[in-house]
Amino acid sequence: MTAYVHINLRVVDPAKQALISPRFQAALEKAGGRIVHFGPVLDHLEGDVPPLPLAGIFEFRTLEDARAFYHSAEYAPIKAERLTAQEARMFIVECA
Repeated sequence: MTAYVHINLRVVDPAKQALISPRFQAALEKAGGRIVHFGPVLDHLEGDVPPLPLAGIFEFRTLEDARAFYHSAEYAPIKAERLTAQEARMFIVECA
């Protein structure tokens, strides 16, 4: 089943973010993922916690592929840098 990684984020260090972005995209594509959407959150519809300003959806062929990417040695240094460049919430969903 197809899996989607969702991220909701705020950039806290634009210079670091600019360096991370192309490396993240390359690692994502190498792992078989693709960017379905990335851009600003346009409206807060429900909930007590407002969303962070940006949202992304990344598609993988399977849940295992999404997890493998997130835990991969190639993504690990990018993830460490991401944590200093962004405030983020990330999760995976699986679709039939």
